[in-house]
Amino acid sequence: MRASGLLLVFVLATSARADIASADAAFDEDDQAQALELYDEVLTTDPGNVHALLRSGMLLSWSKKYDEALARYDRALTREPKNGDVLLERGKVLLWSKRYDEAIDSFSRVLAERPHEPWALCGTAQAYAWRGRYGEARPFYVRALEADPDLKEAKLGLAYADLETGDAASAREAASALSAKYPNDADVAALSEAVKKSSTAWVQVGYEHLDDSDENRMNGYIAEGGFGIANRFDLRLGYRHDDLHGPIPGDADANGTADLLYGVLGWEPRPRHRGELRLGAARLTDSLDNDRTTAIGGLSYVFPIGEWSGRAAAAYDPFLYSPQILDHAVDVTSLTFSAAGLATKRVQVEAGVGYGDFSDGNARVTADAGAWYVWTWPARRLMVGGVVRYLNYSDDLNNGYFDPSNLVAGLGSLRSNGTIGASKWEYEALAEAGVQRYTFNGVENSGKPLWNLYGLVAHPLGHGVSFQLDATWGNSSTASGPGFDSIFYGARLRYTFGG
Repeated sequence: MRASGLLLVFVLATSARADIASADAAFDEDDQAQALELYDEVLTTDPGNVHALLRSGMLLSWSKKYDEALARYDRALTREPKNGDVLLERGKVLLWSKRYDEAIDSFSRVLAERPHEPWALCGTAQAYAWRGRYGEARPFYVRALEADPDLKEAKLGLAYADLETGDAASAREAASALSAKYPNDADVAALSEAVKKSSTAWVQVGYEHLDDSDENRMNGYIAEGGFGIANRFDLRLGYRHDDLHGPIPGDADANGTADLLYGVLGWEPRPRHRGELRLGAARLTDSLDNDRTTAIGGLSYVFPIGEWSGRAAAAYDPFLYSPQILDHAVDVTSLTFSAAGLATKRVQVEAGVGYGDFSDGNARVTADAGAWYVWTWPARRLMVGGVVRYLNYSDDLNNGYFDPSNLVAGLGSLRSNGTIGASKWEYEALAEAGVQRYTFNGVENSGKPLWNLYGLVAHPLGHGVSFQLDATWGNSSTASGPGFDSIFYGARLRYTFGG
């Protein structure tokens, strides 16, 4: 009996090896139906065969039977919890199922043992990119290409990440190289089309309205157009007309206007770098119909600070808010610097400083810093945290704007952005509230409430047309003092030539 039992075990083992060999042969020849049938036969006699579970799971995933594939991968992992091949394929199926956080976790377990596994790095990048977090995706695409310089999927993903984060020039170069190497590839063709659309000419019209409880009102009408030009440059041209209404001493409802004509030259010398030069002129008419013309302009540069992003800017513009400010011919030269990034995997930090030199002799210093804890889902992001703000004017003048000294505010902050349901609607939202203290007109004020609400929605209408609506309601302003609230809303309609 003992000899018979040993013989039976030997026969079954030999038969299983033969069936595995046959299944592998069918798998290698891309006979998927036959391979799955043979792997299933192996699993009938050996339910815990990790190789058969892995290969059959792959075949099921290719047929989009994701739940069945995951069940087989989970069975394999009960036998071999650290099997990198199983974890890798499981991560891919979770990715295709839009279970992005679970996919990242599975890929992370692979990378813990095999830190240079290109498909795990690429899959992690895709999990971030496919829910719109291109800044977090980009470093993983770079690492994937360092591990495998010929990985087409990583090259495609990096190009899309560059395109979505504003580096259209790098995306264009990548699309050209991929098209030469893969001339008939549908994914490469889609990238080339996306790059082409990104540099296509566009036009945009907009309307903005501001109304505050101090009876100031401003209506803005905007027309802009832009297009890409060679050697990493793009050009935007614009015109803006503002009607300003509000009380001034001796006139309960004074009026003024401003017309601004400008051009903006953009330049992207390297990935994550962008410079903009803005030049133009403003024609201003005050409440007494006095006209003046002044140059306007600015220079800004966005650049990486490690994994963070920084921005430095200088600008010269008229101070537009009310007829009273317009009557005093106040222009502002400003210098600003800001930086933002993840301090940890879940903590977003932002900080900025600024200086303003006013043509009426005043000067302004600003500073702010905030930190938010971040939760992410496939379609949206939620951030909860706090902000501290500082504002100080050198002089307390009577020229129609709020110029306190040593204003310090502390606020709780709630932010969210993403998409609404399965639609193409995108949104941004902000709610913040807190208290402030400051000195104004020689009087020190403390414990004053401060709050703001902001919302934005955007949606493509098809055929190259899209629109955006945004609104702000609060009691914080650079122009009006305490005891007031204001509402701002705007709409923009954009058309991209060629759809």
